[in-house]
Amino acid sequence: MVPDDSESSDERRRSPRAAVDDLRVNLRFDSVQHFLSAYAGDISEGGMFVRLVSGKHEVGQTVALRFEAGKERIVQGTARIVRVDPTGIALEFIELDDTSRKLIEMIVRIKLAAG
Repeated sequence: MVPDDSESSDERRRSPRAAVDDLRVNLRFDSVQHFLSAYAGDISEGGMFVRLVSGKHEVGQTVALRFEAGKERIVQGTARIVRVDPTGIALEFIELDDTSRKLIEMIVRIKLAAG
């Protein structure tokens, strides 16, 4: 059977995404000189979308990410770019420590509950 291309990306996602508008994310790309600070558009337990207006980012690139998740709580880890579009990049988390993973789960739960 041929896959139905009309299926939206939301339906293919493994985890629900929660909108975030005030989550500032710091990214460090493969090049040590390439640092970037931007805002996330949404987040899930498996990844996040970061709003960017310019840059030469490619699917498959890995980035180190870091952001605050409340008072003195830091999420940090590694992610891979899985989609690039004119409004930003979609990241899939590939390496997070247990504390960071739990903080992301907490952020998603709180944002989804708030509606």
